[in-house]
Amino acid sequence: MTATGRGVGGRSGSTATLAVVLVSHLPFGVALTELVREVEDVYVTARGLKIATFAEVLDGVSAAALRAAVTGEQAPSAALIEECARFLRVRPGYFREYRIALRDAA
Repeated sequence: MTATGRGVGGRSGSTATLAVVLVSHLPFGVALTELVREVEDVYVTARGLKIATFAEVLDGVSAAALRAAVTGEQAPSAALIEECARFLRVRPGYFREYRIALRDAA
């Protein structure tokens, strides 16, 4: 419920949908793979994230950059995290690395 007692989207009553804000404390690659599996499982197999396929739906993100971030070879950039978050409809702060970068920048 919101502060007004109404559900998300202004609806009230038992049909209201409540938004749950979650954050992940897992490394970026694990957190992203789990979130993609929950939201858009077409981009995940039993072996993990289909990196090249998922990168195709992200604006301005190459498969190489996504692969490096998912495998931990390179820290994900803020722009990469923001684009993944946009596509998956979560706040960038869902990802631990984004929260750490914000904290370190302050």
